[in-house]
Amino acid sequence: MSPRPRSQGSKDMPPNLYRKTDKRNGVTYYSYKDVVSGRMLGLGTDKAQALREALAANAALSVRPTIQDRLGAKPVRPFSLWLARYREIFAERELAASTTRNVGMRINRLEALFGALEISEISTLKIADYLTSMAKQGKAQMSRAMRSLLSDIFMEAMAAGWVSTNPVDVTKAARIKIKRERLTLEIWRAAYAEAKQPWLKRAMELAVLTGQRRDDIASMLFKDYSDGHLHVIQSKTGQRLRLSGAIKLESLGLDLESTVKRCRDRVVSQNLVHHSRQVSRAMPGQPLMLDTLSSTFAAAVKKAMASLGIELDGTPPTFHEQRSLAARLHAAEGRDPQALLGHKSAKMTDIYRDVRGAEWIDVA
Repeated sequence: MSPRPRSQGSKDMPPNLYRKTDKRNGVTYYSYKDVVSGRMLGLGTDKAQALREALAANAALSVRPTIQDRLGAKPVRPFSLWLARYREIFAERELAASTTRNVGMRINRLEALFGALEISEISTLKIADYLTSMAKQGKAQMSRAMRSLLSDIFMEAMAAGWVSTNPVDVTKAARIKIKRERLTLEIWRAAYAEAKQPWLKRAMELAVLTGQRRDDIASMLFKDYSDGHLHVIQSKTGQRLRLSGAIKLESLGLDLESTVKRCRDRVVSQNLVHHSRQVSRAMPGQPLMLDTLSSTFAAAVKKAMASLGIELDGTPPTFHEQRSLAARLHAAEGRDPQALLGHKSAKMTDIYRDVRGAEWIDVA
């Protein structure tokens, strides 16, 4: 570390100390020049006191900060401070409550790990080590999610002038080995036959006809169907869809208008999918709990696969897999699966259309 520049000062005086005699009254005044700011600081007329203050100030300038001092220095722009601003930025996007909650928990993890660091100290190496360690623990999906979040955090930081580069850009996303089986049309038909509850059959019909998520299926109301259309506001994205009642699947002999009509039974309910009789604490007419939808569907799928002689190689298809099946069935019949699923990008729809080797490919 090079020494600080010094000013010469008055002759016979310590560096940076100046004296000036007022010719009108013969009184000598002393002043000290701050070499950092260049300001002249008055020290009065007491020479002894001025000498002591000047010598003390010069001694302070010559002291080199210790390593401990520098390590103990608080960061000027701590990552935690930027995360507080990022939370506000993310909230302004007005995404679904569940998405906001999940991202909030991930931000909490990043704050606990990196919050005390200067934002510029969070290097590609630190981020890569963090993402890699997570993937090695069998959390590849979480590693990818955290990488995506970190990338967005630093993109916003760049836009605000906090950093000049995004250290996440050159990191690699963890590879995910998908263990969940795809739902084929054959398995769906068999599971539909195994479904003993009328509400499960209706939920399955709505799932493949509309391609909507489990949460949206469970919250569909009779009043949402008007003017020959089922109106859906997706809970995850806020996407607004008007699904024509004429939508049909020739492969299953189903159409949306008829399915909505079959949802009406002798039980008064606001929900298309509802309990038709009392089950435990659930009363007739009440909507289905999401866990009940998932577990009952899973049980039907397991029975279906057993009846078909299909051995599981991983996790059985979940209720959500009907969204993928819907994309493939509608695409095969000439309809646009991207519009149906409410995706903003074709790339996302392609992921749902990927059969992962679960179906045969006919070659003539």
